[in-house]
This record gives sequence, structure tokens and C-alpha cells, in this order.
Amino acid sequence: MTDTADETSQRVLVDFDNTLTTDNVAYWADERPTPDDDVIQAVNECYFAGATVIVWTARPWSEAARIAAHLTEWGVRWHGIRCEKGSGDVYIDDKAMRPAEFTDR
Repeated sequence: MTDTADETSQRVLVDFDNTLTTDNVAYWADERPTPDDDVIQAVNECYFAGATVIVWTARPWSEAARIAAHLTEWGVRWHGIRCEKGSGDVYIDDKAMRPAEFTDR
């Protein structure tokens, strides 16, 4: 995580597919995602450092329970889930960070 702000005051919004997971899956066809252990470790470090962790996904709200089940199974620490951020192919955001940048790999 970057050193630009005190982690105890940060709100970390982390994507689910291709960020907390290593792939995109056809969840509507019951495909099961694979967790990205490096990103999960980095998210948990933020959580334990006092940051507020929100999993924010483009998946619909009907998927929230399934997402929560995966997060629990994988040991991800989080405070909340937000769904339906939009289903764009590219997100342009001045605060964006790729998973590899987040985990320094």
C-alpha cells in the first residue's frame, strides 16, 4: 500500500473480479473464481492497519451473498460490499491502482 496517507484514515475500495480473484468467471454459470492470495494479504494488512475496506464490484446486488461467502472462505477482512459500480471495460480514475502495484509485485 502506498505511504501517501495514514492507513487508519483510508477507505480502500477493492474490486472483486480480476483483483481479489485471479480471473474473470462466468458467475451466472456457477463458475468458481480463484482467489489472488497476494492481493488478499495486502487487503488484510490494510484492514489490520485500521483502513476501512469496501469490496466494490460491478456484479449485481443479487451476487452480494455469494461474494460475501467467497470473502469469508478466503479469509478476506472487509467492512462492506458495494455492487453495481457499472460494467465498463475501462475505468479512468485518479486514485486507481492495479493489483500488482498494490502488492508491489
